[in-house]
Amino acid sequence: MVIRVERPEDARTGAFIVDAIQKKFAENFRLQRLQNYYEGKHDILLRVFRGDPDKPNNKIVVNYCRVIADFLTAYLVGVPIQYSNAPSKLLEVIEYNDGADTDTELVTQMNIMGFGTELFWTDEFSMPRYTPIDPRESIVIIDDTVEETIIQYIRVFPTAEQGKGYNVFVYTDKDYQQYHLSESVGELTAVSELIPHYYLDVPIVLYENNKEKLGSFEGIMSLQDALNKLVSDELNDFEGFVDAFLVLEGMQATQPEDIDNMRLQRVIMTDPTSKAYWLTKNVNNTHIKDLKASLERSIREMANIPDIENIGALSSGTALRFKLIPTEIQASKQERILKKGIQRKLELLYNIMSIGGGVEDYTAIDVEFERNFVIEETENMDGVNHA
Repeated sequence: MVIRVERPEDARTGAFIVDAIQKKFAENFRLQRLQNYYEGKHDILLRVFRGDPDKPNNKIVVNYCRVIADFLTAYLVGVPIQYSNAPSKLLEVIEYNDGADTDTELVTQMNIMGFGTELFWTDEFSMPRYTPIDPRESIVIIDDTVEETIIQYIRVFPTAEQGKGYNVFVYTDKDYQQYHLSESVGELTAVSELIPHYYLDVPIVLYENNKEKLGSFEGIMSLQDALNKLVSDELNDFEGFVDAFLVLEGMQATQPEDIDNMRLQRVIMTDPTSKAYWLTKNVNNTHIKDLKASLERSIREMANIPDIENIGALSSGTALRFKLIPTEIQASKQERILKKGIQRKLELLYNIMSIGGGVEDYTAIDVEFERNFVIEETENMDGVNHA
């Protein structure tokens, strides 16, 4: 969550912090739903058929939301980001913080919830540390200028003891302070003094998936719901077919014991004026198959991912490149956002590492991305492999 303020001095007041947290908790309903869909907890699982508890009610989740988020993440940072012309001390810090895993988690956050946040601190060995923070815990405060400078960061999360309120940490460009917030989100109490952090800036990096901070699968969730219902109802229809009603036409004198005997002997005796048949619903399987294919195609197109199931059947690397054009467009946008965030990360690391001296300037470092996809490089644009 990002909040813009006109007067930066107001952002440190208790009233502002409590108000910001209340707004954050309201936004978290949306973020939690996005996380649920990534984990496979879709609305179909809550479906109830009223009035007929015995009716088949399968709840099938075909989780394209996870496929989309994981595919876009792996495509962009499945190959670890490289830092050229970087001082060895800086590379050691990045390795110390498991930089590749951190980048993967951040991009996953971007694809799921629309943004990711990375918090910096110093450990007991005086080493700079950074880690992704759950977007549901993060409130970034920016000023009311065209630069949208980060002036404060608030982290809020439940205490270890359930029902005892929330831990709140407020970071500025010089220090941070810990608070306790009551369970009713009304009483904020400082539990520490101001503690300097020496990063010379607010020790947070914000990575926005897009200007609207929307998740990469947020726009296809209605299609995802439709696909889940279609697949579930298809199985419901099959179960209904298997457990269909037997109609005995012209056999009104049939008694329950006669039906039991028919079931036992597997025989039905009819006369010329009577007949037996199953009462089933006519289902157009071709229409259902076409509708399912249409939904899956729309999901992939809107989410900018290729047809993963058929991607191995492509006849040439050139065709594969064309198939990946929407994915590449999306990845290029995310790459620019990541580079901007990484530049701020390097600046924060340089700020604290330069205190002891001996650290070179970070501005000469080149941040390099490599797509995590195998394409035959020896193939020319004519589609013929010349290897």
